[in-house]
Amino acid sequence: MVSTRSHPQGDFPATEPSPVKKTPRSRTSTASPAPTSPDLNTSPPPKSLARRAISNAKAEISPPSPSEIDEPTWCHTASNLTIVWLAISIPLVLWDTLYVLLRPHTMAGGALQWPIWKPYEIYASIDHVYGWPGWENHDGFGGAQAMLNAVELVLYGLYAMIIYNHSVPTSGGTGLQLSEGVGKFLSGGRKVRGKTGNRALIIGFAAAVMTVSKTVLYYFNEYFSGFANVRHNDWATLLVFYLVMKKANFFRSGLWVIFPAYMTVVFGTDILQALDIAADSSSKKRY
Repeated sequence: MVSTRSHPQGDFPATEPSPVKKTPRSRTSTASPAPTSPDLNTSPPPKSLARRAISNAKAEISPPSPSEIDEPTWCHTASNLTIVWLAISIPLVLWDTLYVLLRPHTMAGGALQWPIWKPYEIYASIDHVYGWPGWENHDGFGGAQAMLNAVELVLYGLYAMIIYNHSVPTSGGTGLQLSEGVGKFLSGGRKVRGKTGNRALIIGFAAAVMTVSKTVLYYFNEYFSGFANVRHNDWATLLVFYLVMKKANFFRSGLWVIFPAYMTVVFGTDILQALDIAADSSSKKRY
């Protein structure tokens, strides 16, 4: 037995490696380094690890803004054209609303007419809804549409505040997107993410529908009343001051049909797109 242990028989290689070591697979491969004890001089200090952990946590909590990355989900975008239109229309609608609601003090001879509402003296002589005949006959249409103007102003004001406080710039979005020359300014707009954007979209859509409906109703009221408030004018005056300008301050001109109609179509498309995304997501979860 002693002789067998000292001289094993069989075709065994004379230089058999130690069983505790593995034969390298190829000459080009490098052996994995043997485990070593931790070296305090090379391992990062505890403070560095803590700072790295805090930095990673902040990156997870505060992701990059939509202006820096492509938006993965739907969100509302107000085009620059919409923003410019709101900046023009809100003060003019406020001017018109206060004129009607503060009558007769804003009319000719009133204490508040000069200088703010002096231009209305021209239009009040053309459209009796805004003039003395409408006031003396207790025509309620002018006051009724002014009250709707006030509601419209509140809605537009809320929409503008949300866009101002909660939006980020974006290079593209819904609505009219131009990208060359002067139109480059009108490309893109302001993007509002999440539930805040949803609320802004509903408010803006409701206000735009109100503006279109109210303006068209004003024209229909004249048509179905036999043009009772404007038929004393000649055709040239009607064409310039009523149909084209529609008040000396351009209020209720064709612009108050075109731009709110544009907003209605764009915002309505946004709503349908969001509902379609929600419906697709719901159907995927169901199956």
